[in-house]
Amino acid sequence: MVGGNASFSYSKTESKNNNSNGTEITYSGIGGYTILLEPNVAYFIKNKLAVGSSINYVNSFIEENKLRFDGMNLGISPFVRYYFLDYDKNYNVFLEPSYNHFISENLGNSNGFGLKTGLAFFLNSSVAFETVLKYSKNNSENYINNNIYLGFGLQVHLEKE
Repeated sequence: MVGGNASFSYSKTESKNNNSNGTEITYSGIGGYTILLEPNVAYFIKNKLAVGSSINYVNSFIEENKLRFDGMNLGISPFVRYYFLDYDKNYNVFLEPSYNHFISENLGNSNGFGLKTGLAFFLNSSVAFETVLKYSKNNSENYINNNIYLGFGLQVHLEKE
């Protein structure tokens, strides 16, 4: 199986801060956009079960109190994908847990996990269009990053029995 996904995420976080005497509360908003590109390759080790890896390119734009940060991360994510329905269907549902390792100039290296689910629509016996929903959590020395992505993709099943 060879293919990939493109996903998009937006998050808005409100943080509370007390002033020096602790009586007033101010709110500051942190918003961010993230684009995730995941080309992948996998091998079916048995019917409906594939193991593989994706190379991840993440581009983030974060805005906090009129300060802007554009960042790029590169990563690798080994994964296991399981299809729930029989292979003779024109559609299938899958679940894909993964381990994530990212390298970033600005934020440092991070490790974490991802969980992707989706619906694959087979255009013919080998090519599938996918809609995906992915949760990802990554930790580094300086931050914890939680994202929910919504995206789409294309997979080519080189041999579909």
